[in-house]
Amino acid sequence: MNTFIVALVSSLVLTTFGAFADSNQKPEVPTSVTGGICSSNNDCGDGQCCLETVSVDMAVVTCRPLAGPEEPCSNRTEADFYSGHCPCKPGLECFNGVCTALPEPVPVQ
Repeated sequence: MNTFIVALVSSLVLTTFGAFADSNQKPEVPTSVTGGICSSNNDCGDGQCCLETVSVDMAVVTCRPLAGPEEPCSNRTEADFYSGHCPCKPGLECFNGVCTALPEPVPVQ
């Protein structure tokens, strides 16, 4: 009987320590990689923005690619991160929330 109690208590103690040890481990996602955690646009690489996305009851801020042609976009801002959509890639303009190509310049004669 004593052996059973010692084994039971030992199992409970080891299970408790195992649960606490795992709760402190967090996956490290490098910044400047698409999907990497960021706190400002400076944390992201070229062609990316720091974008806040909301999923159910949690907001996550990660580096995401700039919007391409015909993709939803946000206007450029001086804020630390964007909400909803990234701005357009260079050479595109966010018009009515969609990236569109800039018109070709007309030569002056």
